[in-house]
Amino acid sequence: MLVENLALNFGGLADTIEVSLAVIFMLGGIYLTYKIQQWADRAGEQPPAANSALGGSAERYEGHGIRR
Repeated sequence: MLVENLALNFGGLADTIEVSLAVIFMLGGIYLTYKIQQWADRAGEQPPAANSALGGSAERYEGHGIRR
């Protein structure tokens, strides 16, 4: 009768499963972030141009300098 050390066999298998799940979760997180960003780009509106005198900008608020 052949008796194997199941702890050694399971230890190697557990490492393989752990690494595989880590890679799957990383890729899944990247994909989920990509899909959420696509949804946000479709659902959101563009920010208004605060500094319209200089042709508009991507900044939401115009900074207060010395000169107005």
